[in-house]
Amino acid sequence: MHRYREFLTSLGWTALILAVFVTGQTIPLPNVDLTTAEAALKHVTFLRLFGKVTGSDFSNQTLFSVGMGPFMSAMIIWQAVQAIGDEAISNLSPRQVSFGKYGITLLLAIAQSFQLVYLTRGSLQTFYLAGTDIDITFVGTMLILIAGALFVAWLANMNAAIGIGSSVALIIPGIVRGIPNNLIHGFGDAETVTLKINATTLTVAIVVGAIFLLFSVITNAAELRLPIERPMLDREHSNSYLPIKVLTSAGMPFMFSSSLFMLPRYFVNQTVGPTTPAQHFITTWFSYRTPQGVLMYTIVLLLLNYAFGYINLQPTRQAKSLKESDDYLLGTYPGDATEAAIMQHFNRLTFISSIITLIIGVGPLLVGLFWPVAANYSLYLGSLMILAGMTIGVADQIHGLITKNRYQIFD
Repeated sequence: MHRYREFLTSLGWTALILAVFVTGQTIPLPNVDLTTAEAALKHVTFLRLFGKVTGSDFSNQTLFSVGMGPFMSAMIIWQAVQAIGDEAISNLSPRQVSFGKYGITLLLAIAQSFQLVYLTRGSLQTFYLAGTDIDITFVGTMLILIAGALFVAWLANMNAAIGIGSSVALIIPGIVRGIPNNLIHGFGDAETVTLKINATTLTVAIVVGAIFLLFSVITNAAELRLPIERPMLDREHSNSYLPIKVLTSAGMPFMFSSSLFMLPRYFVNQTVGPTTPAQHFITTWFSYRTPQGVLMYTIVLLLLNYAFGYINLQPTRQAKSLKESDDYLLGTYPGDATEAAIMQHFNRLTFISSIITLIIGVGPLLVGLFWPVAANYSLYLGSLMILAGMTIGVADQIHGLITKNRYQIFD
């Protein structure tokens, strides 16, 4: 039992944190008409797609409706800043780094809370500052949502420190809940064709999902290992390598591509439809049902795949780290030559991962041009890819907690 004590303790903390998170998503805001709010958000597709993959719940107006969205976006923005300005970021103290991350989280929480309250403003019940006739309905509702978002960020940080699965543990339940809905309703816009569930379609979905999950596990685990020479270690322990994942961006492109792609449609009234040339352009080039839209979505996926891959790998930082520790890639000079070599391998692997990404995300859309319901599989398979990547990371952490006490060095 001693061997599993740390694992069971971490598991218990994660269970408690998830229980608090799920409970918060069931506590309704005190001054919102839920039926009216749901109707107001019905056609804001990009917001619902964003919520499905970030632990947010925009379909129900609750304390944690904003959820993990600001925190996740802030971590990605911080990684991007770190990749671009590594020299400046490395000189910051831990306190300054924490201030920067949570400062971005706060700003995004304010922006997303404002957006959500603005979209549902017609469902808000008026309330006043105690003892006055000052209407604080809008600001008060925003403050509740902001407080909820910051509390969720704290929960995620706590789980990363003492739980299992880092901060992504809070996202996994929402993704699992959303997978059946993604398959049935697809992207959820006005053009979506609902998949009717019967014995045949359910069997096909399960078989395709099972095969794809196996494929996802294999591709997420695949990596290129560049041999590293470590002169400062004795020869017996000097053999090492720099791993570069084939899917360097993991499932990140699928997490944000749909909501980003659907964002321009927010400027078109979904009830009336396009009424100007600009709106007609948007509905043509940002639709999953037109060749132009599929081409645009392909571009979005490719750009996100490259960007997230670069942010996750950070070639400049890798080369700098190797040089500072007096290590080097075999046959490559330290410094700029090492960075160029890493970038060369990254570009090659990105080409492979781009093909995989397009097969998953764009393949069903191409079929959907002729058989509309097939387009739903784009979001379905993308969600499975996200889930597989996150689950592998959690499984690796669990394996580490269970096996680390087998080594005498840890006793």
